[in-house]
Amino acid sequence: MTDTYTHSYGNWVRAALLITVITPYLNGCNSSGTTALNNTNDTTPVTPTSVAATPTPTPPPTIAAAPSVDAPAIAAATVTNSATTTSQRFSLVSSSGQVVDSSSLNQTKTVSIGSSGAAGRPEASEALGADTMPLTDTELATIKTTTPTAAARIINESILGFDSRFHVNPYGYPQRAVSLITYNGSTHCTGWLVSADTLVTAGHCVHSGGANGRWGSPSAFKIYPGFSDGYAPYGSCQPRETYSSYGWITSADSDADVGVIKLDCAIGKATGYFSYFVTAQADNTAITINGYPGDKADANEQWGSTGVISRSTPAKIYYDNDTTGGMSGAPVWLQHNDTAWSLGIHTNGESLLSRGTNAGTRISQDVFDLITAVKELP
Repeated sequence: MTDTYTHSYGNWVRAALLITVITPYLNGCNSSGTTALNNTNDTTPVTPTSVAATPTPTPPPTIAAAPSVDAPAIAAATVTNSATTTSQRFSLVSSSGQVVDSSSLNQTKTVSIGSSGAAGRPEASEALGADTMPLTDTELATIKTTTPTAAARIINESILGFDSRFHVNPYGYPQRAVSLITYNGSTHCTGWLVSADTLVTAGHCVHSGGANGRWGSPSAFKIYPGFSDGYAPYGSCQPRETYSSYGWITSADSDADVGVIKLDCAIGKATGYFSYFVTAQADNTAITINGYPGDKADANEQWGSTGVISRSTPAKIYYDNDTTGGMSGAPVWLQHNDTAWSLGIHTNGESLLSRGTNAGTRISQDVFDLITAVKELP
């Protein structure tokens, strides 16, 4: 009798405990969750955790037939509050003298979703504000005689053994979202679109770096998306404003070598634009770099190079892609489904600190925040 009673009582206790444990989960299953989306097509996790969930992107509202995309198969970074982790060197500075402290740039997202564009129709360029007048012989001759902007700072870019670069016909996505940038008809760099009117490049392509450096005048820049063999299929645009980091313009900090250009046109709606993201793990990632090297056809053609990231730091990535002057500012990217994802900005070549590799500015949370702040400007 006592054993029977004890056994029954034990069963009753276990049942009560089980109900107590599962009740919160049952209630949780009946609760509805929400995901915050903003009008820039960036995705924001509901609750940041130690491992960020793969975001569910939405197509850009201005592009009628943007493909469905999802995040690349590479480790996503933990979302952090940049206001408490960033340093002054990543404060946003404009060529007109405005400074936005880095603590106010913090984002709660680590992914910005790109677009493949409106079928890449060049005829839409004029309606989007681009200058579509054909290049004159004089303009073309000027482009052919430009020298890499990096040469002014002796930022070497290297062929690592056999030259493995390949010629690119930039008529498809994402190659047409890569742009030739000329300055004053004398120097050139590479840039890549991240929205309809926002272009990312290296900091040294917009400012010569350091306290004694100078901004390039916005009116002296011309941007040619998808430029190839003397042909500018999408015309050209100019900056409304140029931006860089406080660290680059005050001390030429290589870790903060990032530049962003806000354009006077919305050409990215036609060409498409890159996704970009923060990744916690970059080493051993296969990547591509596309740009306009000065040693190939007088910077008249787009070239690409494939390689692998061999090592990384929180601020830099090092890879075995072949690059030369003129490719500064190029995207360091990988393809996933129909979208190109950039995780860095090509900035410099082999050095004493990076024997056998070229290098770029990593899209850390600080760099992501800086780029996104410009992208979201009207």
